Amino acid sequence: MGIFERMAYAIFRIATGDSKKRWFYTPVAGLLFLCFLALFYVAAIYTDKWLNLPSISYLPWTLIPALILLVPGVILVLWTWIQFIRARGTPVPLNPPQELITSGLYAYSRNPMLLGIFLIFFGSAVWMGSLSLFVFYSPLIVLIFYFQITKIEEKEMELKFGQSYLEYKKKVPLFFPFFKKAGGS
Repeated sequence: MGIFERMAYAIFRIATGDSKKRWFYTPVAGLLFLCFLALFYVAAIYTDKWLNLPSISYLPWTLIPALILLVPGVILVLWTWIQFIRARGTPVPLNPPQELITSGLYAYSRNPMLLGIFLIFFGSAVWMGSLSLFVFYSPLIVLIFYFQITKIEEKEMELKFGQSYLEYKKKVPLFFPFFKKAGGS
Protein backbone atom coordinates (compact mmCIF):
# COMPACT_ATOMS: atom_id res chain seq x y z
CA MET A 1 0.00 0.00 0.00
CA GLY A 2 1.42 3.38 -1.06
CA ILE A 3 1.53 6.62 0.90
CA PHE A 4 -1.59 8.01 -0.77
CA GLU A 5 -3.65 4.93 0.08
CA ARG A 6 -2.40 5.13 3.68
CA MET A 7 -3.47 8.79 3.87
CA ALA A 8 -6.88 7.91 2.40
CA TYR A 9 -7.32 5.12 4.96
CA ALA A 10 -6.24 7.42 7.82
CA ILE A 11 -8.79 10.07 6.79
CA PHE A 12 -11.42 7.36 6.33
CA ARG A 13 -10.79 5.98 9.85
CA ILE A 14 -11.14 9.42 11.43
CA ALA A 15 -14.13 10.43 9.26
CA THR A 16 -16.03 7.25 10.14
CA GLY A 17 -14.78 6.94 13.71
CA ASP A 18 -15.64 8.51 17.03
CA SER A 19 -17.74 11.67 16.71
CA LYS A 20 -15.91 13.42 19.56
CA LYS A 21 -12.55 12.92 17.85
CA ARG A 22 -13.94 14.21 14.55
CA TRP A 23 -15.26 17.38 16.18
CA PHE A 24 -11.97 17.82 18.07
CA TYR A 25 -9.84 17.55 14.92
CA THR A 26 -12.15 19.61 12.68
CA PRO A 27 -11.13 23.13 13.81
CA VAL A 28 -7.47 22.12 13.94
CA ALA A 29 -7.58 20.75 10.37
CA GLY A 30 -9.58 23.78 9.19
CA LEU A 31 -7.05 26.18 10.70
CA LEU A 32 -4.14 24.26 9.16
CA PHE A 33 -5.87 24.41 5.78
CA LEU A 34 -6.34 28.19 6.03
CA CYS A 35 -2.69 28.61 7.08
CA PHE A 36 -1.64 26.50 4.11
CA LEU A 37 -3.61 28.77 1.76
CA ALA A 38 -2.24 31.90 3.45
CA LEU A 39 1.31 30.71 2.80
CA PHE A 40 0.71 31.07 -0.92
CA TYR A 41 -0.30 34.70 -0.48
CA VAL A 42 2.72 35.43 1.70
CA ALA A 43 5.02 33.65 -0.76
CA ALA A 44 3.55 35.66 -3.63
CA ILE A 45 4.09 38.97 -1.85
CA TYR A 46 7.73 38.12 -1.13
CA THR A 47 8.29 36.68 -4.62
CA ASP A 48 6.93 39.86 -6.24
CA LYS A 49 9.25 41.98 -4.09
CA TRP A 50 12.28 39.69 -4.45
CA LEU A 51 11.97 39.49 -8.25
CA ASN A 52 10.83 43.12 -8.48
CA LEU A 53 7.85 42.06 -10.58
CA PRO A 54 5.57 44.77 -11.93
CA SER A 55 2.08 45.09 -10.49
CA ILE A 56 -0.74 44.05 -12.81
CA SER A 57 -3.24 46.18 -10.90
CA TYR A 58 -4.51 49.23 -12.73
CA LEU A 59 -7.62 50.28 -10.85
CA PRO A 60 -10.41 50.59 -11.86
CA TRP A 61 -9.63 48.46 -14.95
CA THR A 62 -8.52 45.40 -13.00
CA LEU A 63 -11.29 45.74 -10.43
CA ILE A 64 -13.94 44.38 -12.81
CA PRO A 65 -12.02 41.20 -13.79
CA ALA A 66 -11.08 40.68 -10.14
CA LEU A 67 -14.72 40.90 -9.06
CA ILE A 68 -15.80 38.65 -11.96
CA LEU A 69 -13.56 35.97 -10.45
CA LEU A 70 -13.94 36.76 -6.73
CA VAL A 71 -17.72 37.05 -6.44
CA PRO A 72 -18.56 33.67 -8.02
CA GLY A 73 -15.66 32.11 -6.09
CA VAL A 74 -16.95 33.35 -2.75
CA ILE A 75 -20.51 32.31 -3.66
CA LEU A 76 -19.34 28.79 -4.57
CA VAL A 77 -17.43 28.40 -1.30
CA LEU A 78 -20.27 29.72 0.86
CA TRP A 79 -22.91 27.71 -0.98
CA THR A 80 -20.96 24.46 -0.54
CA TRP A 81 -20.40 25.21 3.16
CA ILE A 82 -24.16 25.62 3.53
CA GLN A 83 -24.75 22.30 1.75
CA PHE A 84 -22.26 20.57 4.09
CA ILE A 85 -23.85 22.09 7.19
CA ARG A 86 -27.35 21.13 6.05
CA ALA A 87 -26.08 17.57 5.58
CA ARG A 88 -24.75 17.67 9.17
CA GLY A 89 -21.09 17.78 8.28
CA THR A 90 -18.27 20.18 7.62
CA PRO A 91 -16.07 20.91 4.60
CA VAL A 92 -13.14 19.45 6.57
CA PRO A 93 -12.49 15.92 5.24
CA LEU A 94 -12.09 14.60 8.80
CA ASN A 95 -15.72 15.47 9.62
CA PRO A 96 -17.71 15.32 6.39
CA PRO A 97 -21.43 14.68 6.00
CA GLN A 98 -22.22 11.01 6.45
CA GLU A 99 -24.22 10.94 3.22
CA LEU A 100 -22.86 11.58 -0.28
CA ILE A 101 -24.00 15.00 -1.50
CA THR A 102 -24.94 14.81 -5.18
CA SER A 103 -27.49 17.62 -5.43
CA GLY A 104 -27.20 21.36 -5.84
CA LEU A 105 -23.76 22.42 -7.04
CA TYR A 106 -22.52 18.86 -6.55
CA ALA A 107 -24.75 17.75 -9.43
CA TYR A 108 -22.46 19.73 -11.76
CA SER A 109 -19.02 19.47 -10.13
CA ARG A 110 -17.57 16.98 -7.64
CA ASN A 111 -15.53 19.79 -6.09
CA PRO A 112 -17.37 23.11 -6.41
CA MET A 113 -15.74 24.40 -3.22
CA LEU A 114 -12.26 23.99 -4.67
CA LEU A 115 -13.42 25.53 -7.93
CA GLY A 116 -14.51 28.51 -5.80
CA ILE A 117 -11.12 28.59 -4.05
CA PHE A 118 -9.38 28.59 -7.44
CA LEU A 119 -11.51 31.53 -8.59
CA ILE A 120 -10.74 33.36 -5.34
CA PHE A 121 -7.00 32.82 -5.81
CA PHE A 122 -6.98 34.09 -9.39
CA GLY A 123 -9.36 36.95 -8.53
CA SER A 124 -7.34 38.06 -5.53
CA ALA A 125 -4.17 37.89 -7.65
CA VAL A 126 -5.74 40.39 -10.03
CA TRP A 127 -7.06 42.49 -7.13
CA MET A 128 -3.64 42.56 -5.43
CA GLY A 129 -1.82 43.05 -8.71
CA SER A 130 0.43 40.10 -7.92
CA LEU A 131 1.99 38.66 -11.04
CA SER A 132 3.55 35.72 -9.18
CA LEU A 133 0.25 34.83 -7.49
CA PHE A 134 -1.54 34.86 -10.84
CA VAL A 135 1.08 33.12 -12.98
CA PHE A 136 2.77 30.76 -10.52
CA TYR A 137 1.09 30.28 -7.14
CA SER A 138 -2.55 30.06 -8.26
CA PRO A 139 -1.79 27.40 -10.90
CA LEU A 140 0.38 25.63 -8.31
CA ILE A 141 -2.52 25.47 -5.84
CA VAL A 142 -4.73 24.03 -8.61
CA LEU A 143 -2.13 21.31 -9.28
CA ILE A 144 -1.66 20.52 -5.59
CA PHE A 145 -5.40 20.13 -5.03
CA TYR A 146 -5.80 18.13 -8.23
CA PHE A 147 -3.24 15.60 -7.04
CA GLN A 148 -4.58 15.62 -3.47
CA ILE A 149 -8.09 14.92 -4.71
CA THR A 150 -7.21 12.29 -7.31
CA LYS A 151 -4.67 10.48 -5.11
CA ILE A 152 -6.22 10.75 -1.64
CA GLU A 153 -9.73 12.20 -1.40
CA GLU A 154 -11.32 10.14 -4.15
CA LYS A 155 -9.89 6.92 -2.69
CA GLU A 156 -11.33 7.88 0.70
CA MET A 157 -14.71 8.64 -0.90
CA GLU A 158 -14.67 5.24 -2.65
CA LEU A 159 -13.98 3.55 0.70
CA LYS A 160 -16.78 5.45 2.38
CA PHE A 161 -19.51 5.41 -0.28
CA GLY A 162 -18.49 2.50 -2.52
CA GLN A 163 -20.43 1.93 -5.73
CA SER A 164 -22.63 5.01 -5.32
CA TYR A 165 -19.53 7.24 -5.40
CA LEU A 166 -18.11 5.39 -8.42
CA GLU A 167 -21.37 5.97 -10.31
CA TYR A 168 -21.45 9.63 -9.25
CA LYS A 169 -17.81 9.98 -10.36
CA LYS A 170 -18.70 8.71 -13.86
CA LYS A 171 -21.50 11.26 -14.25
CA VAL A 172 -20.04 14.43 -12.73
CA PRO A 173 -16.74 16.12 -13.68
CA LEU A 174 -14.01 16.77 -11.11
CA PHE A 175 -14.03 20.58 -11.14
CA PHE A 176 -15.51 22.29 -14.17
CA PRO A 177 -19.23 21.83 -14.58
CA PHE A 178 -20.65 20.62 -17.83
CA PHE A 179 -24.19 21.72 -18.20
CA LYS A 180 -26.58 18.93 -19.04
CA LYS A 181 -28.04 18.96 -22.51
CA ALA A 182 -31.77 19.66 -22.75
CA GLY A 183 -33.58 16.40 -22.24
CA GLY A 184 -30.40 14.65 -21.07
CA SER A 185 -30.21 12.57 -17.94
